[in-house]
Amino acid sequence: MKNITLILAAVTLFLSSCETDFDVTAEWEDITVVYGLLNQNDSVHHVKINKAFLGEGNLMEYASIQDSSTYQTELEVTLKELDNSNVVRTIPLDTTTITNKEEGVFYHPEQVIYTTGEDNKVFLNDDYEYRIEITNPETGKVISATTYLVKEFSINKPLLNSQFHPTLHFPVNDNNKEVEWTSAENGKLYQLVIHFSFTEVDRQGDSTHRTIHWENFPDSRSIDSDGGETMRKAFKNDEFYSWVEENVPYEDPALENEITERYSGALDFEITVASDVFDTYMEVNKPSNSLIEYTPDFTNINNGTGLFSSRYQKTRTFYLQKATRVNMALLDAKFVDPNTE
Repeated sequence: MKNITLILAAVTLFLSSCETDFDVTAEWEDITVVYGLLNQNDSVHHVKINKAFLGEGNLMEYASIQDSSTYQTELEVTLKELDNSNVVRTIPLDTTTITNKEEGVFYHPEQVIYTTGEDNKVFLNDDYEYRIEITNPETGKVISATTYLVKEFSINKPLLNSQFHPTLHFPVNDNNKEVEWTSAENGKLYQLVIHFSFTEVDRQGDSTHRTIHWENFPDSRSIDSDGGETMRKAFKNDEFYSWVEENVPYEDPALENEITERYSGALDFEITVASDVFDTYMEVNKPSNSLIEYTPDFTNINNGTGLFSSRYQKTRTFYLQKATRVNMALLDAKFVDPNTE
């Protein structure tokens, strides 16, 4: 939806520089914009459905008006589970209003989306395909798209040294810590994020749980979407300590609730994989450094535009070994030395 708006804005700017006047809003066409990513980790599934819009004047102003991109008639939306084109089950989606949409080009903080429902848990099966079907009751127009789910995959490194409480050590040296996984069937684009949780205690004795996120690892792509490929990311042990020291919130000692001590918690290695269709969509729509402004269209939506695809997340959790927690206590971040606990 954002790309359509920006393209239309560029067209308006170009035409305004011509001597001949053009009415870019002379012919309006109902274009349904669909965006949905299925994830079998989830039990509630959401799809964003809007309409493209045209208007005279500043298109950014239209984007901020709910009626410009929202259908006033509720659409009929279903998710069909398919086994070799045979419908296994039909799952209805109804409208709901989210209230925490971040500020941006489009209207906020409330937005209407279609969902399987918070009270109706729906678990997906990666052996099946899923087709979304959208019918506009006013026009009879039917919009559809089909996707496979990204299948299960394995995280091989860091190695698990315990089934119930695996631990990890970061020696203070330049050696690499390696993250390794096997690519997933139907997966193409991979993203690694490391989450570190800790508890901090202030001078009043109150404790707060916090998490910081290491997100600057470049995306990876598998050779194909057949699965079974060994993929890796690596970082230096010293980089872990630098990241913690730079991202743990600083507390002013003059504050009444000054943090007096921190205790380390879980360290999660999270790998998110998206399908090859999603990867293609992102590649086509990424900013170009070319002087040629034309961007080719890509969509897998029949009778509409947008993206209906899948992704999957897997996490491996560790806890810091005592030797690492001793090193953490040497940082300027008020982590407690385990020898004094």
